[in-house]
Amino acid sequence: MDLNFGNGTARAAPESPPVSGFSRPSAREAVGSLARGGNSIDPVGQGDPGADWRNALSAWIEAHKYYPQEAARNGEDGTVVVRVVVDRSGHVNSVELRDRSGSQWLDLAAQAMFRGAHLPPFPPNTLDPTFTFNLTMHYVLIRR
Repeated sequence: MDLNFGNGTARAAPESPPVSGFSRPSAREAVGSLARGGNSIDPVGQGDPGADWRNALSAWIEAHKYYPQEAARNGEDGTVVVRVVVDRSGHVNSVELRDRSGSQWLDLAAQAMFRGAHLPPFPPNTLDPTFTFNLTMHYVLIRR
């Protein structure tokens, strides 16, 4: 079973203690980027910190996303949508599951990535105190 998601390279997820009852994959497991189609960040409501901040957010997501071992072991894939509210310092104020994938492990992983996280701070010229966005993550398990 190949857990690579279309970018041709396999990467290990960062090592860290278990989160919400599941563990991150070990360095020996092939884990690549989350999705063939990428993920999408869709602003909700008014305000936007700008394209540079959205690019920094995309880089942050790329560095922190992972495929839960339990979902891979069970052959689970799917699409998850989470709503995230972040303040101008980058502190995540809330994470809400908006659309389930059909896998509790994928749903938990998408939420856990943001819980207690510190995202890039807004540029100094940003007027809005918070920014709300929906993140759609496509978890695709490639079977060979």
